[in-house]
Amino acid sequence: MAGLAKLMLAGGIVLLPGEAVRAQSFDAGIEAASNDVRAGISWSGGRATVSADALLDLGPVDTSLRVAALRGASRHAGAEAVADVAVGRNWALGAVTLRTEAVGHVFTGAAQRMDFGELVVGARYDLGPLRLAATAWYAPEQSTIGGDNLHLRLAADGGIPGLPITLLVSVGHTTGGGSDPRAARLRPGGDYTDWKLGAEYTRYPLTFGIDYVGTSVAEDRAATSAFADLAGAGDRVVARVRFSF
Repeated sequence: MAGLAKLMLAGGIVLLPGEAVRAQSFDAGIEAASNDVRAGISWSGGRATVSADALLDLGPVDTSLRVAALRGASRHAGAEAVADVAVGRNWALGAVTLRTEAVGHVFTGAAQRMDFGELVVGARYDLGPLRLAATAWYAPEQSTIGGDNLHLRLAADGGIPGLPITLLVSVGHTTGGGSDPRAARLRPGGDYTDWKLGAEYTRYPLTFGIDYVGTSVAEDRAATSAFADLAGAGDRVVARVRFSF
């Protein structure tokens, strides 16, 4: 836990502005989904999940918390839930918005310590109803993930004119180092590519979404580690509904 705390503190020092800040807005919601999929692999053991999240915008910086049920997923040593705690900042550069963030993933109910942290850097470009984004998540070497991990992602989403529907597409690639069995948590078959096609229908406060997600993870070359959880690495359709407030 000490390593995670140091990572979060270092990220926070970089992100926090020198002046005092006041809350600009607060957003929250609850969501039910048929699966909790991240970077193409399931964090909930391929099972349905519920989550709650909140975002506090302080102007120059924002902080967020998301708590999700993992239902004893073997990928995270039987953890029942995870809390994703983040502090971030947007940097406006003309038509491009840069995003920096420090994220800590804190697990509860696991058979062993599973917490780890990541640093995030991304760029977003808005072109009318179309939004393009490129993001990198880097987890420095930590024993809980068996080494280090880098996930790169390109994404695009856009609304359909005259309809409350948004289409989403993204592709990602995950790589890293480390031969410890726990490296299979985030790379079940070593380096891999994942993709997602999705659509959302929004009538505030409800959002309904459906995604098709897939990966290049192949069973015949996947790690034998129990953390690999191959049942959570195949192609699947994910349905979700969110209530915002």
